[in-house]
Amino acid sequence: NASDIPVKPPLPFDESPGSTLYTEAVEVLSVSHLLSKENHWIAELWSDDIPGLTLTPAGRWISITTQALEQANLPFTEVIETYLKTALALCDAGIVTWHGKYTFNLERPETYIRRVMKTDWSPLHENPPFPSYPSGHSAFSAAAAEVLTAQLGEHFTLTDRTHENRQEFTGKPRTYRSFTEMAQENATSRVLLGVHYRMDCIEGLRLGKSVGQMVNALPLKRVEARMR
Repeated sequence: NASDIPVKPPLPFDESPGSTLYTEAVEVLSVSHLLSKENHWIAELWSDDIPGLTLTPAGRWISITTQALEQANLPFTEVIETYLKTALALCDAGIVTWHGKYTFNLERPETYIRRVMKTDWSPLHENPPFPSYPSGHSAFSAAAAEVLTAQLGEHFTLTDRTHENRQEFTGKPRTYRSFTEMAQENATSRVLLGVHYRMDCIEGLRLGKSVGQMVNALPLKRVEARMR
């Protein structure tokens, strides 16, 4: 139930220079302008919302889960449990986040920036066709990371090869020291890409973490199959 994890209201809508929302929009405009090679890599590597070209944001974490499980070489029962919990966390993160999106219906930074600051500005990629707050990428990431950390450990080094050999964007494999680091970078990438305010990502991470903790606490029972 989406009401089990309430979404905090976004910053008050305000177009006045110096207001908190205006300041968040200034950050998006500033950091997305002339991205460094590193930040351009991060922004595109985590985009995962271009139909026909990338995975979905949740699908990306299934890819990460598969890579991590192949590396961990766990017993089959633990593999199934990890997939189950990760899928549940991703599903519930989506429910909670989209409930928040259509409760607050906040416009994307591009709309705000083009109206208030710079009429010809555009993000690196097109915006997804739904409200900005909170960030779905951030929530999916934090939810999956919480489960994977509980299943595989806090310090799990992984090289994500999901977009290896892609020619359409910078998909070069990137190495991380934990699932939490991956989730935090995914959230940051949305600001670099120019499609989210930072507050969207902060709230998305909080929601996802809460979802992941609830999934980890589920009283699942493991029933071993009998061989006939």
